[in-house]
Amino acid sequence: MNAPSQGLFLGSTRDRAGAVLLAILLLAAFLPTLAELGQEWVSVPEYGHGLLMPLVAVWMIWSRRRDLKALRRGADNRWLPLLGALALVPLTGALLLGEMNLSWFLKPLAFVGALTACIALLYSWRGLRALAAPLLVLLLMCPVPWRLVIDVTLPLKRHASVLATGLMEVSGLEAGLQGNLIHVPGITSLWIADQCSGVRSLLSLMSIAIVGCLFWRRHWGVKLAVILSCIPITVLVNALRIWLTAMLAVHVSPDTAQGFFHFGEGFLLFLAAAAILWAWARVLGVVLPGGRLPRPSPTRPAPGLPARPFAPRVAYAVAVASLAFAAFGVYHMRARVADVPDDTEAVARMREAFSGLPLDVEQGAYRGELLEWDEELIRRSGADAYGAVRYEDGDGRVFQVYIAGALRSASNFHAPNVCMPSADWETLAAQSVPFTGFPVAETSARMQRLLLQRGEDRMLTYYWFQAGERPAGGEWTVRFYRLLDLLRNKPLSPTMIVSIYVPVSGSIEATEVAARGFLSTIGPHLREATASGGTHG
Repeated sequence: MNAPSQGLFLGSTRDRAGAVLLAILLLAAFLPTLAELGQEWVSVPEYGHGLLMPLVAVWMIWSRRRDLKALRRGADNRWLPLLGALALVPLTGALLLGEMNLSWFLKPLAFVGALTACIALLYSWRGLRALAAPLLVLLLMCPVPWRLVIDVTLPLKRHASVLATGLMEVSGLEAGLQGNLIHVPGITSLWIADQCSGVRSLLSLMSIAIVGCLFWRRHWGVKLAVILSCIPITVLVNALRIWLTAMLAVHVSPDTAQGFFHFGEGFLLFLAAAAILWAWARVLGVVLPGGRLPRPSPTRPAPGLPARPFAPRVAYAVAVASLAFAAFGVYHMRARVADVPDDTEAVARMREAFSGLPLDVEQGAYRGELLEWDEELIRRSGADAYGAVRYEDGDGRVFQVYIAGALRSASNFHAPNVCMPSADWETLAAQSVPFTGFPVAETSARMQRLLLQRGEDRMLTYYWFQAGERPAGGEWTVRFYRLLDLLRNKPLSPTMIVSIYVPVSGSIEATEVAARGFLSTIGPHLREATASGGTHG
């Protein structure tokens, strides 16, 4: 005798109640994540296409409703529902780590993973196969980690700038490329910002290509070729946009090349990129061998296989427990983070501490001046307070110190290994080195050292993070400290970053000796500033 189906459309009232309970717990655990995801789609242009992905997924599910209803006739795998329930355990951990801001991008991925696990529990293998395409579409709505975006942004920006410069020269403009600057006689140099790298177009274009390929009955190799072709199409179209901006600035006016016209040409060129992609897909579909895949004939569900009587009960119990714990953990973690005081006195104390670095160090050996940074840039980085001082020694060497801190933010600030490459600095060397002249209690604590180059300029950079008074060489270490604070139910320590920038003058060895001497001298003052700014209450 066949075992009853484990599908969603069950005749048993008890089984239907179990499915509804799973849906309620899944929504309760991930509702804050979905709200944050919606804000990300609206506020970040790179992910604007995410608004369409749930609608596409819902339409695809609706179009498969008859197949889904047919799944109730029998279970096709006796162990997959239990494996799906067990998968909810690590996915719950990923969600809670995301709530602790170990990595925000874990949360949307955990949602899609948890939804997949519940489908495995309720539908088994045939359900997963029937809903594979909608699940893939939902995966496209998840934001890409910023580190990956930055890794893609830099080469896109570089190739588009080189191609645009070539187009300008062909058009009669004597353009010169230096880093992210394109020098054009007669106008202000064009700065190719990260927003102009084409990464927005690439993410949206690839999402459109993937969704389109789900409906396109061609060989998977042809589909892969279409998806990968989004990269050169994006570079080409973005180079055309940069070239068009320069031509408008030269032949009309610099103001014409900005504002509405700049946005309008970006929108029109994206439509052009989509048209090029569609035409290229048509060509590949005709030229490449393989042709159409045969339309699969509908198959009848296989009769149910005998299952162990304890497996369904264990699977539902594990799934309910995991999702219930996830919902409790999410709201508990959010309540803990919300308890961090958002008071102006603590922010003012932090600002006073960071701006209190001495301007005369070691009886005039290093003389400094306060630097003003863009307040909007500081705010977007997540910092509540910052301090920046430019020092110069008797030999004319420059040492720039930057400190930033935040009371509530657990997502760390952009470190030099991220923000410097985005300013077209190439990383020649990156290593972890012992602290120099900085008194720390942890003997194993280390700081990061970077050797950067842009054009003929080179720079040494040292930086580290702190959670309160605890220094951490890497951002994952400081996030681990804050995770310990949450788990131990202790007050969350403010997050800080300290960076020292030293332009290379002469040899790298001589510059490093001078940098270490400066660190030994300024170290106690940095320790005092971070200790004062990172205290509670």
